[in-house]
Amino acid sequence: MMSNDTMRRAILAGPEQIDIEETPLGEPGPDEVLVKTRACAICTWEKRAYTGADTRFYPLLGGHEISGVVKAIGEDAGDGLEVGDSVSVSGLTRCGKCYSCRMGRDNRCDNTWQKGFKPGTPIGPGGLASHKMAKAYQIFKVPADTDLIEVSLAEPLACVLRSIKKAQVEAGDFVVVAGGGVMGMLHLRLAKRRGATVIVSEPDEGRRQRALGFGADHVLDPAEDDLVESVKEITAGRGAQAIFDAVGKVPILESAIGALGKGGRLHVYARVYPKGEPITIDPNIFHDKEIVLTGTMSQSREDYVQAAEMIARHAIDLQPLISETYPMAQIKEAFEASTRLENYRIVVTM
Repeated sequence: MMSNDTMRRAILAGPEQIDIEETPLGEPGPDEVLVKTRACAICTWEKRAYTGADTRFYPLLGGHEISGVVKAIGEDAGDGLEVGDSVSVSGLTRCGKCYSCRMGRDNRCDNTWQKGFKPGTPIGPGGLASHKMAKAYQIFKVPADTDLIEVSLAEPLACVLRSIKKAQVEAGDFVVVAGGGVMGMLHLRLAKRRGATVIVSEPDEGRRQRALGFGADHVLDPAEDDLVESVKEITAGRGAQAIFDAVGKVPILESAIGALGKGGRLHVYARVYPKGEPITIDPNIFHDKEIVLTGTMSQSREDYVQAAEMIARHAIDLQPLISETYPMAQIKEAFEASTRLENYRIVVTM
């Protein structure tokens, strides 16, 4: 039984190894807020750590898609915040002092949690826990009646909002989304909201059918359909204005370049694995077609506010992207479920 002075947290100690640790709870500092965690979704990054595809940070305190209820507030952290408030919690460090933060790139703060990484010492955003100690700027309040399981997806929604903005998706555009997972479906939803015609390329038949249910105008099977030829046929030969790689594979990027229209944007959303694998591009395409190769990482505070507001006002329905929920006592089963292709987001509840 956990006492009032302790908290439970999950530690990814190695491939398919999860330890539950009880640790002192502590009191919030002047600029901190203690949150009783209600839900934390399992992201692709945590899945990679669980399966052993990413072994950089063992022992990892995973979990950065977090929602909960305020339990205690530091003396300088309570502007508009009260104990009992429902909140979304961002796991990103935004120190406000480093060069990146001062230049408006707080999504890439120079003082991230990774900077303090020491092998053998648990480190990470720590959302897979009964409580989360956060800085005041990481807290985003939502109405009391907002579904906190759905609120746990504010972080990925904010990341995709940033992606859609940077790729400059506009009404009338043809947009290609490579990948029919959660991030692919969020790109689909937000691109449709901007008035784009969306083509989803996905090898799994079940996910292709679900993409159509989510509003995709066309679906392609990359094992059967040539991306360049298919996109040119759909776009009357012009090519796509924006292509999002939500999978992270070099062959997808190399084929997508040829499917872009003049001035098109190829957006690397997913981290590419294996890391360091190069892509081959004829550089003349940048000159001849004025295409843009770009990408995004995480989200800004503005993106996060917008995502939280969208969920709070029911401007977007994220329930279809939540496949199952598991209590923390069944976190091993939750991670196993997250690796199955038929599932979208798996959420751990506290």
